[in-house]
Amino acid sequence: MTSSLADQRLALALDAAQLGTWTWNMATATTIWDERLEELHGLAPGEFGGSFEDWIASLHPEDRADCLARVEKALADPGPYVLQHRTIWADGSVHHIECRGMVLVDETGAPTGTTGVAIDVTDRERHEAAVTEALEHQHEVVDTLQQALLPAALPQVPGTKLAARYVAAETSAAVGGDWYAVLALPDDRLGLAIGDVAGHGLSAVADMAAVRFSLRALALTEPAPETVLARLNEVVRVFESDTMITAIYGVLDSRSREWNYATAGHCPALIRDAQGNTRLVDEPCDPPLGIAGSFGRHSTRIDAGETLVLYTDGLIERRGELITTGLDRLQRAVGAGPADPDALCAYLSEVMFRDAAPKDDVAMLVVSIE
Repeated sequence: MTSSLADQRLALALDAAQLGTWTWNMATATTIWDERLEELHGLAPGEFGGSFEDWIASLHPEDRADCLARVEKALADPGPYVLQHRTIWADGSVHHIECRGMVLVDETGAPTGTTGVAIDVTDRERHEAAVTEALEHQHEVVDTLQQALLPAALPQVPGTKLAARYVAAETSAAVGGDWYAVLALPDDRLGLAIGDVAGHGLSAVADMAAVRFSLRALALTEPAPETVLARLNEVVRVFESDTMITAIYGVLDSRSREWNYATAGHCPALIRDAQGNTRLVDEPCDPPLGIAGSFGRHSTRIDAGETLVLYTDGLIERRGELITTGLDRLQRAVGAGPADPDALCAYLSEVMFRDAAPKDDVAMLVVSIE
């Protein structure tokens, strides 16, 4: 194939892809742009000045430092590189350009310049910005709805102190159906529940609302925690047949200081004593709601000065990490945290996500025995 034919085919391919090209020669201090690259920068044919400095001037002022650093890095370790920048046309419009370059070297491997292609990606960037804005709006809507469906105030029972928190995930896709409920029952008893609906988004929030309201209604008429979960399990099977929900529900008697509870595939509760020692209430749990057939009852004592911590898995789970690692981290944090339930919730919200923002939403329910 003759070079003329090869050049023609290359020109056709570049034109079809709407790619501009450049070549920078360090020895002659010249930069050659083709007409397409000039067009991408809003210039008329032959209007580009032809120097490295002219290229820098064509960059958006906020992008110059990053682009120069990327080129310098590529020259230090010759090879292919990619950079993206904005350029401002004479009419004031801003355009996005993606460049894919290659460092040219001599026979000793020393860089002699660069060559590459560039394409206008303005439409892509605008589309991504619009999607990001839409997701942020959805996140705000879902988070607002989630907050509205959770209780604004917690009931108070003599001899106990209560606090709760809901922490939204950092992305809209991860906002889900974590929930909690507290019921003031006769004889200074407290019904305490927390759970997590599988999935995320508006559908998970809707399922969360249905389950939370159903549990409250059942708990007001049924004293046994295992029976409450069994009946709630029937509700889930009938009305939310494609949904899996973990939950723990128990009744705390502030007089006898006994907490009788049942659990449906949920994270183990944690108890801290007055000296800051912690223990997991890690009895075998039954399967999640929608899957389980029946539920057993468990009981544990919570003495004066002790604190019960209920939470959802977003507080302890990290991608690529064993769940036991997250549980150990939580036990250390609870042991080192303040005694006041509200202060402890605030402390855990900060400490457990000090290294990374929550990838999943989190609910916490903390009660102390005075």
